[in-house]
Amino acid sequence: MTTSTTTAAQATGAAAAPTTARAARPGVLTGLGLAVLLVAYLPVNMTFGSVNLLAPAITTDLGVAMSGGQLVLSAYTTTFAATLVVAGRLGDRYGRRRLLAAGLAAFAALSVLAAFAPSLPVLVALRAGLGIAAGLFTPQVLSTIQATAPERLRALGVTLFTAVSGVATIAGQILAGAVAGLAGEHLGWRAVQAATGVIAVAALLALRTVPESRSSAPLALDLRGAALLGSGLLLLVVPLTLGASAGWPAPLLGMLAAAGVVLALFARSQRAAERRGDLPVVPPSVLRTPAVRLGLVMTLLFFTGYGAFLYEFSALAQGALGVDAGGTVVLLLGFGGGFVATALLLPVIERRTGRWTMTGAAIAQAAVLGALALVVGSGHGGATAALQPLLVALGSAQALMYGPVLRTVLSRTPTWAAGVAGGLFTTLQQLGLGLGVALLGGLFQTVAAAAPAGATAGLPRGFAVAAVVQAGLALVFAALAARIARDR
Repeated sequence: MTTSTTTAAQATGAAAAPTTARAARPGVLTGLGLAVLLVAYLPVNMTFGSVNLLAPAITTDLGVAMSGGQLVLSAYTTTFAATLVVAGRLGDRYGRRRLLAAGLAAFAALSVLAAFAPSLPVLVALRAGLGIAAGLFTPQVLSTIQATAPERLRALGVTLFTAVSGVATIAGQILAGAVAGLAGEHLGWRAVQAATGVIAVAALLALRTVPESRSSAPLALDLRGAALLGSGLLLLVVPLTLGASAGWPAPLLGMLAAAGVVLALFARSQRAAERRGDLPVVPPSVLRTPAVRLGLVMTLLFFTGYGAFLYEFSALAQGALGVDAGGTVVLLLGFGGGFVATALLLPVIERRTGRWTMTGAAIAQAAVLGALALVVGSGHGGATAALQPLLVALGSAQALMYGPVLRTVLSRTPTWAAGVAGGLFTTLQQLGLGLGVALLGGLFQTVAAAAPAGATAGLPRGFAVAAVVQAGLALVFAALAARIARDR
């Protein structure tokens, strides 16, 4: 689900300047080359899905608190988000296949090293590096399809890429569940890390089937803006992830203060760059369009809730519901199945619901989350059969939210900034995933740890509290969607 949104945004961004990109291509993408590109993208979201599922095993294996598992997840998504904002422009300037090769090689090496990580700090550092590597090559996949594929293959490539990326997170969870069942959870998470690296190596070895391409008129890089944004996000997410469990020591509070300063400098640099006539990472003029600004806020709200839910549900199922990693995958397949089925029916549904689709879906999501909070918090969540209909309904509601919000952002964006808006959407998606794990995942663990019977027994209460907060985020999403609908 998450990745299909990414795909659409990247496809639009890649299409922003197709004429110059195609003019510079030295070769034409074939069906075999397209298959290699699809394989190349698989590990990006598989590693998020698999580690999300196995986060409890990672923390137990390394002997750290659950906040350590949150940091492992957030390190990847945060550096991924920070790298995406400039990686597309790097590919346009220096060659997309070259960036693909560099990113895949780094991803493969870091995945294997992560499989042998002896401690949490080492694993977090390697996962942060993985995020940078993934962010480096991810935009090149869709850009290459758009720039080098013949028209018929281009349309098929975007469709297949959307499908592949849409199931990659679930595929990662299935892989994690299967490997954990065979090798045990504590060895399994290491084997899964290595497996994603092997997939990256396979794509790298076959990359010669993909033609090189670059833009004849690449955009300015704005490396200063990208560096300020990346460092600001890291300074923000790390203390938010560790603060609650560590009791908010002075160094973490200092990092939060520094994040505020760095992000303020970033905003100032973006305004100054635009006044000079440059195209910054986040053009202020684009954000002045109300629908775009509201749509990006809605994107952040949506993915914050999504990232938190996957993390919390995996921890709840394995810690309190008596379900192993494989059983958790089975439960989440209902969630994913509801999403996919509804996404396929989205055009039919929208013909009936029209501009109020997002509003109604967000209200429905809030209701389902409230029901999940009641079922789990009351102690009936142990009967996992009672959860499945609610999980299917939740997936369906989310399918009716994310597609329309993407179209809202891109359709209201000036043509010249379509690629920029797609990049912003993707960046906020990844940032939302990281913040969801850090903030709402932290709330989940804090409430669970405060339970008189202990943290494990308190997991249902923690999940219920976090689900209620996520329902509140959905209602804010609904209010913003209603404002956009009224302004049409």
